[in-house]
Amino acid sequence: MLISREYARTIFAALTRNAMVPLDPDELLHPALARYDYVLFGDMAVRCYKHKGSWRYAERDIRRAGQTLAELRLDLEDMAVVQLPVYHDDGESDWEEWSRTDWRQSLMSRMCHQARVKASREGCPYEEWRDIYLRIGDNGLPGGLEWEEFVAASNRFRHTRNMGGTRLLELLTWSGKQWLLPRAYMELLDRWAQREEELIDQARVCSSCGLKGPWWALGGHPSVRGT
Repeated sequence: MLISREYARTIFAALTRNAMVPLDPDELLHPALARYDYVLFGDMAVRCYKHKGSWRYAERDIRRAGQTLAELRLDLEDMAVVQLPVYHDDGESDWEEWSRTDWRQSLMSRMCHQARVKASREGCPYEEWRDIYLRIGDNGLPGGLEWEEFVAASNRFRHTRNMGGTRLLELLTWSGKQWLLPRAYMELLDRWAQREEELIDQARVCSSCGLKGPWWALGGHPSVRGT
């Protein structure tokens, strides 16, 4: 049976209220339909269907996803080091490569972005931004950014608060020398990145001719999208 996004969210939230992985049921209200017809919670893909002009979910899919995620266990004593990459501006990478799903790079980019915002707010000259906001402090954050500032700024918007339908910052900790996450959760994020890439690649293929279009124009025919 197909159900509304609002009802799907209610069911999912109830099923996962005690889940060890911090999830955001509101993801079901804003499906990533511009890229592919699924909402992802980690590597759990929930199909979204167009029905009478509105997007709906199959109730069985919502219940299966909710139950599976509710049963996912995290050993909070088994922590793994998060190796964050060197920050790169958007323009420093090929657009195709920059678009790939990389949660570590995304996390680093969000940290540096907020440090840059802070530097700008404090009147730092534009030409000095880079030297300041890329310098990592003793708390693991760049540009003099404080953890409370970063969390508050990230929580303002869903796309900066969430990673793969989960709230990464609720589990991320600083040991004094390195960033840590529960190993099982980090493995979930890695599976999410792989699953999202698979769905994006699938959506890029024209169902009629089989041609593959660019990542930035999902949904149109490859012949009119520059390939």
